[in-house]
Amino acid sequence: MKTILLDPDIFEDHRGIIYSYYPDEKIVEYNLMVTKKGDERGYHYHPEFNEFMMVVNGECIYTEWHNDGEDKIHLKTGMSIKIPIGTAHTFTALTDFKFVSMLTKLWHSSNPPIIKIDKKN
Repeated sequence: MKTILLDPDIFEDHRGIIYSYYPDEKIVEYNLMVTKKGDERGYHYHPEFNEFMMVVNGECIYTEWHNDGEDKIHLKTGMSIKIPIGTAHTFTALTDFKFVSMLTKLWHSSNPPIIKIDKKN
């Protein structure tokens, strides 16, 4: 698996929880993605930037494809991953699902920002 499951510092008290992540690269753009239960986003890779992703609400299955097959991670609220350049991936929403996608290069400065792949079975 190329994707890295990030390990947060967690602060918890009577008010709730803070998950702190420390990316190893400069983030230059972020986007809020909202996906309905049962829908998918993905079947693509990014040739020019790494993507950090943090689950804001809900759950999904993250799937990554590579020469040896595929890997899956069940992601829940508060979890975060780093998807390296060139890693084919998709997200399948198990619930209504929200995540923040953070990019290391501006989407509109990338040519192309995304390369679609065939939907895997």
